[in-house]
Amino acid sequence: MRRLTFRERPNWEARLQEVGFTWYAPTPEHPVPYWGEDACYAFTPAQIEGLRRDAQDLTDMVLETTGAAILAGRPGELGIPAFLHGAVRESWDRDDPTVYMRLDLAYDGQGHARLLEVNAQTPTSLIEAAVSQWHWLEDRLASGELPPGATQWNTIHEGLGEQWAYLMRERGVTQAHFSAAREVEDIATVTYLRDLALAAGVSGSFLAADEIGTSPGESYLLDTWSLPIRHLMWLWPFEYAWESRDAAFLASTGTRFIEPLWKAVTGSKGLLALLHGRYPDSGLVLPATLMPGALGSGVVRKPLYSREGQNVALPGASATPGVYGDLPTIEQAYAELPAFDAKDGPRYPVLGVWVAGDEVCGLGIREGRTRVTDNRATFVPHVVLPG
Repeated sequence: MRRLTFRERPNWEARLQEVGFTWYAPTPEHPVPYWGEDACYAFTPAQIEGLRRDAQDLTDMVLETTGAAILAGRPGELGIPAFLHGAVRESWDRDDPTVYMRLDLAYDGQGHARLLEVNAQTPTSLIEAAVSQWHWLEDRLASGELPPGATQWNTIHEGLGEQWAYLMRERGVTQAHFSAAREVEDIATVTYLRDLALAAGVSGSFLAADEIGTSPGESYLLDTWSLPIRHLMWLWPFEYAWESRDAAFLASTGTRFIEPLWKAVTGSKGLLALLHGRYPDSGLVLPATLMPGALGSGVVRKPLYSREGQNVALPGASATPGVYGDLPTIEQAYAELPAFDAKDGPRYPVLGVWVAGDEVCGLGIREGRTRVTDNRATFVPHVVLPG
C-alpha cells in the first residue's frame, strides 16, 4: 500500500462535472480540495483480495448482529426511541430490502483490516467512488501514467445496478420516490441512484425531504401531489426524522423505506459494541463497549449517532466540535491509522468498502488531515498495480 503522486489531468474538472460531481473545489466551509487529483493509493492484487475477504466477512457479521440485536429487543440500547422499536422489528421480519451501505476500515497494507464504523443508511462519496475514480483510472491508463493491467477494485456501479434489478424482479419494487436534503452532494447522490434504478426498470421522481407530506387520514407518506409514496429512497437520516414534528408517522406509515427502517440498528455506533461481543476473536472487530470505562484507557469515544467526525474524542484529546454532544456514547479501542507524507502535511487514509445488498463491490478512500476523518477529508482514487 503506497501513496503515489501525479500531475493534474488537463481536463480533470470537466471529467468530474460531466457526471454531476461539482463539490470538488475548496469552499469557506471546506477549505481544502475535496477531490484529490494529484495522488492515489496503490495496492497489490494480494492486498485487495485480503481486503475483499475481510470486508465480506464483516458485512456478514454486521447483518447477522443487526438481526440478533433486533430479535433480542436491544434497539433501545442503540439509541433508537421506544416508539419505533415495533416498526424496526416489523421491517426486519418483512426482510425489507437494502440497496447499499459502506464499511469504513483501518488498514495499513499488512494483516487484516479493522472495522471503524458502518455507514448503513445514508452513505455518500458514492459518485466519486463508483464513477469519477474509474474515469481517473481510464485517463491515467490512456496517458501512459499507469502500466497496462492496472485496475481498481470497483464494480460499485454494476453492483448497485444489479441490486436495483433484484428489487424490481424479486421484490416487486417497480416505482419509487427519491428524496434528499437540499444539498448539492445529497441531491446528486440520489439522482445517481435514481439513474441506476431507471436503468433497472424502476421508475421514480425526485422530491426534497422537506416536501414529503403526511395526513392523519392517509396510511402512506405523500408526495407534492398528495399521492401516496409506496417506496422511498430517502437520503435523510432516521435520527433526524425521529426528532421531527411528524416522527410518529415513521412507526405507522405503509411507506417502505430504502434504506429500510431496520438499518437504524445497523447505523448505530452502538452496534460496534454488540459486534465485538459476538465476534471478540475475529481480528476484524475492534473492542468496543456501551459501558463507559469497561475498556480502561486508550479508547475513542463516539456518540451513538454522528457524522463527519463530529463529537469524537481520541485518547487524551478533547472531543471534536459538533452537534451530537448530548447523545450517549460508545467507547472503542483506538486503531492507529497509517500516515503518509504529503507536501502540506501528513495524510491518514480510511478505506470505505461499498456493499450492494449483502455483497462487497468496491473501494473508495478518504484521507484526513487529522486522525479523525472530518469534513476536511479528501477523496483520493486508488489503483491495483499488476505484479
